[in-house]
Amino acid sequence: MVRRSAGHTYGRWGALFDRLQIDHMSRSDYTFSSKILRRSPSAKDYSLYRAGLEWSLIDPIIINSRADLKSEARWRGLIEPFNHQVTNLINFCRRLPVTLLADDVGLGKTISAGLIASELVARRRVNGILIVAPKLLGPQWKEELESKFNIPTQIATGRELLDAKPEGEIGAVITTYNSSRLYLERLPQERFQMLILDEAHKLRNLHGTATVPKVATIFKEVLLDRRFKFVLMLTATPIQNRLWDLYSLVDLLTVARGHTNPFGTNGEFARNFIADKPNQARQLRPEMRDQFRSIVYGYMSRVRRADAKLHFPDRNVVLQRAMPTAGELDLIRLISEPIQSLNRLVQISILQALTSSPHALAAQLETMARKGTVPEELALKVRALVRSLPDSAKLRGLAELVSQLRRERPDDWRMVVFTCRRETQTTIESYLQAQGITVGTINGDSGGRNSETIARFRQKPPAIHVIVSTEAGSEGVNLQAANVLVNFDLPWNPMIVEQRIGRVQRLASEHASVSIYNVILAGTFEEYIVGRLVEKLQTISHAIGDIESLLEASGMADGEGDGSSGFEEQIRKLVIDSLSGKDVAKETALREQSIADAKSTLEAGEREMDEMLGSMDDTRHKGPRGPSLPPVIRSMAASEFTLAALESLGSPVAPGLNGLHLCTIDGQKQVLSTADTHSGDKSVVHYAPGKPAFDRLVSSITQSGTHDIQDADSDALQDARVIVQTWLDRFAASLKSLKVVSVTRCFDGTALVQARANVAHDAYERLIEIPCSSAEHRLKQRSKTPVPISDVIERPSEVGLDESRLKDSLLLDPGIAEFRRFYLERRSEEVGAAAGDARRAKKLEDDFTPRLTGTVVGLTGMLHRELALQVSYVMDGTATYESNLTVAAGGGGLIETPDLGKCAETGRSVPTECLGQCEVSGSAALQHVLAASAISGRLALPSRTVICAKSGKRVLEDEVAISTVTGLKIERSLLTSSAVSGRLAEPENCTTCAFTSGALLPEEVAVSEISQKPYRNDQQARSAVSGITAHLSELVTCAETNKLLAPAEGERCEISNKLVVPGLLEHCSVSGMRVLPSELERCKVSGRKALRKYLVTSSVSNCRLLDSEAIHSAAGAACTPNETRPCAWSGDTFHPGDLARCSLTGLRIYKRFMTAKPPARLQALVELLDHTAHPTDAGDAWPRIAERAAAILRGRYRIEAARLSPDKQHLAVTAEVKTLLGLWVQHVGFVYSLKPGQVLGRIAVGKRSAGGWTQAKS
Repeated sequence: MVRRSAGHTYGRWGALFDRLQIDHMSRSDYTFSSKILRRSPSAKDYSLYRAGLEWSLIDPIIINSRADLKSEARWRGLIEPFNHQVTNLINFCRRLPVTLLADDVGLGKTISAGLIASELVARRRVNGILIVAPKLLGPQWKEELESKFNIPTQIATGRELLDAKPEGEIGAVITTYNSSRLYLERLPQERFQMLILDEAHKLRNLHGTATVPKVATIFKEVLLDRRFKFVLMLTATPIQNRLWDLYSLVDLLTVARGHTNPFGTNGEFARNFIADKPNQARQLRPEMRDQFRSIVYGYMSRVRRADAKLHFPDRNVVLQRAMPTAGELDLIRLISEPIQSLNRLVQISILQALTSSPHALAAQLETMARKGTVPEELALKVRALVRSLPDSAKLRGLAELVSQLRRERPDDWRMVVFTCRRETQTTIESYLQAQGITVGTINGDSGGRNSETIARFRQKPPAIHVIVSTEAGSEGVNLQAANVLVNFDLPWNPMIVEQRIGRVQRLASEHASVSIYNVILAGTFEEYIVGRLVEKLQTISHAIGDIESLLEASGMADGEGDGSSGFEEQIRKLVIDSLSGKDVAKETALREQSIADAKSTLEAGEREMDEMLGSMDDTRHKGPRGPSLPPVIRSMAASEFTLAALESLGSPVAPGLNGLHLCTIDGQKQVLSTADTHSGDKSVVHYAPGKPAFDRLVSSITQSGTHDIQDADSDALQDARVIVQTWLDRFAASLKSLKVVSVTRCFDGTALVQARANVAHDAYERLIEIPCSSAEHRLKQRSKTPVPISDVIERPSEVGLDESRLKDSLLLDPGIAEFRRFYLERRSEEVGAAAGDARRAKKLEDDFTPRLTGTVVGLTGMLHRELALQVSYVMDGTATYESNLTVAAGGGGLIETPDLGKCAETGRSVPTECLGQCEVSGSAALQHVLAASAISGRLALPSRTVICAKSGKRVLEDEVAISTVTGLKIERSLLTSSAVSGRLAEPENCTTCAFTSGALLPEEVAVSEISQKPYRNDQQARSAVSGITAHLSELVTCAETNKLLAPAEGERCEISNKLVVPGLLEHCSVSGMRVLPSELERCKVSGRKALRKYLVTSSVSNCRLLDSEAIHSAAGAACTPNETRPCAWSGDTFHPGDLARCSLTGLRIYKRFMTAKPPARLQALVELLDHTAHPTDAGDAWPRIAERAAAILRGRYRIEAARLSPDKQHLAVTAEVKTLLGLWVQHVGFVYSLKPGQVLGRIAVGKRSAGGWTQAKS
């Protein structure tokens, strides 16, 4: 079979697969699929679709520098982060998914957290953020996230937390630690993906205390359950009092990351790291400092002020006293008594309005009177008094400050005035303008004008010298062009005061210092209570975060409850007591001192913490090398894509003013911006990467897959007919019919695959172009009919793509490989941190195992078809043949054709399947010119056939043979083969062997002298007895000599029935039978031969003897007469097995004479010793017996009894034996032989009692 390339090449991807070993991934770690692809209307639409895919890709949370940030469009123009804040973001990403950020106070941890959250939002990892912070810090968080990062935020405390969730697609919820303690575990797990714990040191008492706060326990359980994908903890004081503080935080961090605490158990931590007593834990073992820091900085990122190298302007706080007018003092006296009976919230509102301005107080009371909160009479009195007042003392004091500034810096002086009341703001604006001073205002209703006001304020020289702002309007506003701030009134919430100061006192400010003027009414409670305490906090606090620590350390922190504790409440109580006439000077001084003491304590703690923790630079980041990912190259800029996409969706875009654009979407006119930064105008829709509008546009363009595949062969079947007939013309054949066996779709072009590698908390998407060659990407379709390409492609295989090759190609992508390498190394590191805990290790392994997903999202190229055909054609007018061909339609030509061969008969080159083989000569020829054998059907050239002389049929020449007898050519099947020589002859000329049934030629036949039957002469045998001949099967073999003989000539053994030559059989001396010598055995005693069954084996010597000549024991054992042994008692001989040794005398005695129970003893002697028998046999011999016994065992013998043995030759004797002095008496027994007159064996010695005789111990 010939295969032609049809212009195909193996391709560079195929070569890569040959050279590289593909990384094997488990089936569950790698999935591959395809979008449903619809035909693209045009190449332009396909390019737009591809650009949309490029903008839809998810970037990994891998950041090496600010250039890698994806969130900058969200906050550009709103903030300019410092290097250390960007570094904090990078460190968080390296430690995903959990980190503790412990920067020094004043370095903007909230901004760092906002950057991290904003980056996770921009990378589409997070849309819901839960922030837990002290109640005091909630408003600051809300302002920072909304004004600087465009993250909608709400504050929810108490039961509000249960229903609180981000509004819209993205958002944050701020709550308190107390609310979390009560409701955190009941929140739906999917609501928030990120948890931020501000002032995380509030969880420091998880260890090292007798009672663990419930809030710490709850957070540990929540972190253990991995309820949040990302966790960020913030604190400026990871160690406040004891080393247990940091141990507790590290324990929470390790729980959140699934690690085992590297500090070990509580006991191990105390033994290894604490130098003083465990319950004090204020001193670290010096030798463990490096290890301590290494562990801590494995979970914590910390920047100190000195390390940040940023200028933070000094703060000069001045109490600007304004002498109150008589009318203002009357106002204070007017409310002093009524306010005592009001509730605390109403009291605070009235007092703060009073310290703001008379107009603010009047407005506040009028509003309360309408609601019935205060008596209407009081409101009317105050309003009447206010109308009669001249300019307030504070306004005059402000005027003095303005005059002072104008004198010092006449051209470029600037001042920011803060007030908490709109009425006061209006009063100040009017007052200053009346003096010819340019004033701008910022409040909750001036949002559209704020940018213009601030821009004029920043001009050099300034077009506006004074900005008067309220809290509601100043959120997110940067006013650091000024270095003078005036608190026209003082909020009792110290955090609000610090937020005001933060508008001008900022890191990297151009000013060396800022001046804070607190305008107060001299000699009133505002000076000696509010002014003193707030000024104290302002003076010793250098950043917002310090306020919370100061208040907590001084005992004035907010209890997060109903407001009945905390700094604000302390002021309220003091003011109310003062207005009632009480002396509060001492109490105020105590509060002031507690703030100073708290600052000293915090400063000491900060020094100790710095000593323990040192600088983060001392501990280099440990971990795998960050991945080096290919740069993202996009075919369209974001603005170009936006305009093209809107037009594609039927919303043409027209240019507008100031770089904006106009379009109509769903019948609604829309003003849109494609700039990287947003003006803040909410009427303009911002289309930029990371913005919801842009993301929705990308989703609309990419929601359906697209292909741009062209069909190369519109009429594949007609193309095939032309190609086939051209091929038939080569050997003068004509087409009869054509049948399609299969259709293979072949693709040449490019597959666009969206690859996604992800771990539990991170993902990386790539758009990969994979060149496809039809040499590799081909698929046989089920239908045998060539059909056009469908406009909708459900699977790439429909156009011939080999999905397994596409799947393998993804693993070769350098970006995917690098991402997987990084997280596989992270996995090894993280699993190691489980410290042998199998459950944690398995969870970490699952979290950090990269899983790969590939999706075919687009195809471009050409599709052609290869047709496998069954072709029927005619040669020489009558002969029909079939061949299988494969052709490439659309001009591709022949792909596979049969090999050609030459016909030996006609000389033509034809397809080899048309050729048959001459089965005689092996030559090839057209099948229709070959002749067939009449008997086998085999084919051969006509010249290689003959006529059979017997049947007359034409057969092949190798199917005949020459008869050995007649010499004629006859079919082999009609001849018989000699069983002797194999020569052939006609059956009638052959004889059949009577014994083998084989055919024999005449000269191969012999006749048996036994049966007279014919047999083959090569199997003749001769009798060794008579010499006669016969067929081998007629003779037998002698069982002894192996000689041949006729059955009638032999003798037969009466045992084995074997036949032997005459004279070999012998007689059995017992039975008289004639048997083979091998059946006989000779008796050892008499020498007689007999059959084996008549002999037994001696149990003594193992010799064989006739049973009739053997001595048998009681047990049936045999022995020869010479092997018997005498009985020492009876004198008879017995089989040795019938004798036993007497335990009394040591003599061997026939067992019948012994006792039945062991030990074996002579029965006759036992009866005498037990005195149960008293025979006196052979009494005349007793003296001689006593004499002989005394010679053996000394003593005086008195024979008591004696009994003769059966043979009358032995006596069983018992005697009483005394010592010579008669002091000792024994009873003995023994056996005495009368001939030759001696004691046999030993004498048994013992004593007799009423129970019988007992043998003495030897």
